[in-house]
Amino acid sequence: MMPSSINMVVLFGAVAVFTAGVVLGFVCRSRQLKKSQKRILELETEMVTNHAEILRLHKQQAEQEEPAVETVPVISLHKSNSSVVRKHL
Repeated sequence: MMPSSINMVVLFGAVAVFTAGVVLGFVCRSRQLKKSQKRILELETEMVTNHAEILRLHKQQAEQEEPAVETVPVISLHKSNSSVVRKHL
């Protein structure tokens, strides 16, 4: 009877080691994925913030250039018969 009980102990030991390895691997991978997802979220937030800053600067630049565009006089290249002058946008 001794050899069969030793075989059972070895079998249960192997199953226990395998199960412990699976659980440990699952826990380590879960932590790794959680850390990666957190980093991705941080980078996405940073990108959105940077894009908002770029849009704000473009808007500010466009607002500063607007008065310069409006003050440029428009000279007609043809003579008009009527006194009404058309504006081209």
